[in-house]
Amino acid sequence: MHVLVIGLGSIGKRHAANIQQLGHTIYIVSSKDKMPEAFGEVVHFQSPGQALLAQQYDAALICTPTTNHDTALISLLQRKVPLIYVEKPLSHSLENTGEIRRLANSYNNKLVVGFDLHFDPGMIYLKEQLAAHVIGKVVSVNAFVGQHLAQWRPYEDYRNGMSAKVATGGGVLLDLIHEFEYLYRLFGRVTRIAANITNTGTLQIETEESADVLLSFESGVSAVVHLDYLQPVLKRYCIITGTKGTITWNLADKTVDVVSNGAAPVIFSYKDFDRNDRFVDAMRSFLSNKHDERFATLDDGIASLDIVLRAKAAAGYTVAKSDKNVQVSDTTAAQ
Repeated sequence: MHVLVIGLGSIGKRHAANIQQLGHTIYIVSSKDKMPEAFGEVVHFQSPGQALLAQQYDAALICTPTTNHDTALISLLQRKVPLIYVEKPLSHSLENTGEIRRLANSYNNKLVVGFDLHFDPGMIYLKEQLAAHVIGKVVSVNAFVGQHLAQWRPYEDYRNGMSAKVATGGGVLLDLIHEFEYLYRLFGRVTRIAANITNTGTLQIETEESADVLLSFESGVSAVVHLDYLQPVLKRYCIITGTKGTITWNLADKTVDVVSNGAAPVIFSYKDFDRNDRFVDAMRSFLSNKHDERFATLDDGIASLDIVLRAKAAAGYTVAKSDKNVQVSDTTAAQ
């Protein structure tokens, strides 16, 4: 297959290498004048427009800064590319969702948003346990993720990276949207949101360093979500409390603990699992063009983005109506 990779930051490099490993031919769009040695022989374009004029592609991936997703996605849909993979989040706003939906519905395609956590063995096991009702009816959830921003991309000054800048769609809410997306996929529509967003100035970035969000789901479940760029050691876990027990998914330790009333605790460990394997599994499935319920659809991507934007609005950010959804129009970090 001929696969176009738009953007060659850390995630673009990862996807490009994995696609090559799977035996496909890649083409790269990057503003960089010189390609990394690993991709030195790959055909390289300076812009998506240039690449799309050059030839047809079987598939394309969007791995640019978040604020550039809409433009690239609309271009791919206009050229009727059959398989499109958009790295999370779908965008930084919902301004263009109407046009994206219209174009996506105009021809037969597979459009997915890259929430790779659904390919994690821990998530797969957690879903199985919830489906088996081993902890009864779910009542509440505590989701926590934090890691110091300097550890994300150690090869660059984080203060100049996309996470630090409003213009590129940074901040913990968009960067760590995984937590909102998997909670939405597990527990359904969110009906009420309260949030507090913090930028202490410690990291010297424009965007929010920390956020605490309270979610109420139509299903009756409530969730508390904490996100931050400050933890000196990665912490990422989700505790699900039910009427008959609890499930604790620890992503950092690669374990899932199930404790149900009257039964011995069960520990599922996948410590030998390599993080890149979930990206390879996702890309193999995506390029096979077979149905895979682990993928987030366009509607899933819109729903999770809507939750984040509603959290921003609840925390006092200025929002404007667009496409019958909210659009953040002023993303200056809260003081």
